[in-house]
Amino acid sequence: MLMLSKHLPSTRTLQCYLAVAQELNFRRAAELLNMSQPPLSRQIKGLEEMLRVQLIVRDTHRVSLTTAGVAFKDEASRILLALDAAVAGVKAGLRDDAAGTVRMGLTSVINHCLMPGLNALVTDPAFTGGRALERAWSKRLVERVRSGELDLAIVGDIVPPTDDLALETVGSEAMIVVLPASHPAAAKSEVDLADLGATPLFWFSRTDNPAFYDKCERSFRQVGYAAPRRLEPKDFTLLLAAVAAGEGVALCPQSMQATSRIGVAYRALAPALARLLSIDVQVVSRAYETRGAVLDKVGTIRAALAGQPCRLSAGAADVSARPCATASP
Repeated sequence: MLMLSKHLPSTRTLQCYLAVAQELNFRRAAELLNMSQPPLSRQIKGLEEMLRVQLIVRDTHRVSLTTAGVAFKDEASRILLALDAAVAGVKAGLRDDAAGTVRMGLTSVINHCLMPGLNALVTDPAFTGGRALERAWSKRLVERVRSGELDLAIVGDIVPPTDDLALETVGSEAMIVVLPASHPAAAKSEVDLADLGATPLFWFSRTDNPAFYDKCERSFRQVGYAAPRRLEPKDFTLLLAAVAAGEGVALCPQSMQATSRIGVAYRALAPALARLLSIDVQVVSRAYETRGAVLDKVGTIRAALAGQPCRLSAGAADVSARPCATASP
């Protein structure tokens, strides 16, 4: 029987192949899959041996797909999408109130209290169904949408386009600079990266958010910013302590300046730079979602956030501190 055949690749093998075919880079593909490169290479080699055809051409300079590799990429993608839809259908059928219940997540980085349209939604029982939205880092929320554990999530600028997810940008939030109050640039109301000189930048790992990391790095190169980097603490209050001690500067979402600390100054970036580094607010759901309740929620979020960037209210700097990530949405 076909289902018992030993000559079919596993779903994990197909995922490995599609990651390499998408990235055309084994290192980035391994990061995407949260695995190291050697086992990824073994998966690809085993797949080619099973199929008895070369799918990928790899040398010291580049990775490319053969003609057979391109065709197999399309077929593998269709197989996994069909399996994904089957699993989602079973999970939906097992929920007693599947037709009306929408499980939603909200990034823990963007301070929704300072975004009027979003805050009105996530605090409205009519929208939430009386359930609290799951709060987590964007990366974790995307994984839970992909696995079917959530129906949609409001996240930061993190998700590159993929076949299994529907992605819609519904707003944006500016990035600002966090610097020691004693830094010369703190005397300015708007700061260019050149004003920071060679002061170390607290920055996140690319594995935390490849899409936003690459976007920022392109912007840094565009403006000629090449300050030394230090890995930022995961806890925002620890980051502020390090900045106050003069150990470096940081970039964070505008709404995070609600967390005050003696010795730290928040300053706006120059407008052109702020546009380059802005964080898109995105709604992520599963591709080919057909449930009306989910599609209605996406539409409601879209309408609420249309043209409404983060607004800081007077006295925002007095809001209590809360731990969360900074530049990584």
